[in-house]
Amino acid sequence: IDLNPENPRPMRAMGNHLLPRWHGSYDQLELEARRTAARTEETWGAGGYTWVQFDAISCDAQACANLDVPFFIEGLRDILTRRPDPHTANLLAAYCASAIGQAAPSEDAAGAVRAEIADCARWIVRDHMTELHPMIWAHAARGFDNNLRVRSPSRFAATGRDEAMRIITGLFQREIDAGKRVIFTEGRRAIAQPG
Repeated sequence: IDLNPENPRPMRAMGNHLLPRWHGSYDQLELEARRTAARTEETWGAGGYTWVQFDAISCDAQACANLDVPFFIEGLRDILTRRPDPHTANLLAAYCASAIGQAAPSEDAAGAVRAEIADCARWIVRDHMTELHPMIWAHAARGFDNNLRVRSPSRFAATGRDEAMRIITGLFQREIDAGKRVIFTEGRRAIAQPG
């Protein structure tokens, strides 16, 4: 992490491997997420906390329930401020809406945290997405499983596109019901009247 703080992958892997299933603990996860946020503040702001928690909370309900949600959301905003590219916007939108938002609903603390994170998809898509990256959405829909066997990349991408369109349509339902179109073009998103 110290050698390449701009790469979030080691932070994500560290968070996942600090879970109890890998002989870590929830206290270690929280501590290292906060330490990483401090170490990478110049690069990510609060985003270091978000990157460390990213995969851990998507696969562990107790880690999710323990999350400092305001700090995590501040991290999402800082990540998008520092890396406002379409890949990052798609990654975070798909994560919030699909990887977290499509988890089995529950009435416990983890369910409340998931709902709050899933709501972030609305502002991420509305304020930051300018193009669609179907492979990211397909990967998010399957929990970012790195061991997933993809037999047909084109079919995998098509499922990601369908998932993204379903979610984005829901986020813009009011405008669509009013007869408007949502258009993503070269670095811009516009809501236009039909015609």
